[in-house]
Amino acid sequence: MGVSIEDVKKLREMTGAGMLDCKKALEEAGGDMEKAKEILRVKGLAKAEKKAARETKEGVVHVKIDESGKKGVIVEVNCETDFVARNEEFRRLVESVADHILSTDENKSREGRGQDIEDQPFFADSSKTLGEVVKEAVAKIGENIRVSRFARLDTDNYLHSYVHGGGRIGVLLEFRATELSDQVGRLVQDIAMQIAAMRPEYVSVESVPQEVIERERRILSEQARREGKPEHIIDRIVEGKLRKFFQEKVLLEQAFIKDEEKTVKRVIEDSGLGVEVVRFVRFEVGGL
Repeated sequence: MGVSIEDVKKLREMTGAGMLDCKKALEEAGGDMEKAKEILRVKGLAKAEKKAARETKEGVVHVKIDESGKKGVIVEVNCETDFVARNEEFRRLVESVADHILSTDENKSREGRGQDIEDQPFFADSSKTLGEVVKEAVAKIGENIRVSRFARLDTDNYLHSYVHGGGRIGVLLEFRATELSDQVGRLVQDIAMQIAAMRPEYVSVESVPQEVIERERRILSEQARREGKPEHIIDRIVEGKLRKFFQEKVLLEQAFIKDEEKTVKRVIEDSGLGVEVVRFVRFEVGGL
């Protein structure tokens, strides 16, 4: 089937593969972008899953937990330049957006894009919508601004926030503990820093969706066959590489950044503090 040049360019931006390879992959995938990405990975042609071009490449990630400690929000707000990202007016807008999400019941246990909430009456002035408040800021500051994405966690457990690089990366972490203490606080801070630095996607091996594991097995098997590996050892090769996948993508299986001889799971167990990571959200400026 024919594929559009726009789709070919988009796949190239996402993977770093050549235009012709992207065109062939899309044709083989029948136009399915995700399947085409998988085909390129199997063939070893995807250099990296690069992010598609964005209108607003600068901005900040802001994380806030309310006074009860039982609800928190992480939000990314983008602008055009780093200069505006450091502007006090812009920072106040970001704080207001976070307060709005926390204060609006409709957003309880919700995540989404900015357009999902732009029509909501603004929490501090219901005569305006959140979208209108952002537009007012655009007119005042003189740059394009958009609320890119957000996630609000509501829980009976505990929440912890961490922001790195002046707002380039933010982490909102939910955890259980028998009690709160300075020791627990330091451990949870270390875990949040781990998430910020090492980009895990899942808490535990058990939390990785089965379809993700099967997709990895399929890709790794095809790669091994293309490399000419004997069929009788492919399963063993795949399982070994799958362990490496878990060590990269799963928080508890990662090497701890402060002691690479231990996994994060081992550090938590050795602490004896009864801490259990429930879930986390990690945003980085410019992420999809």
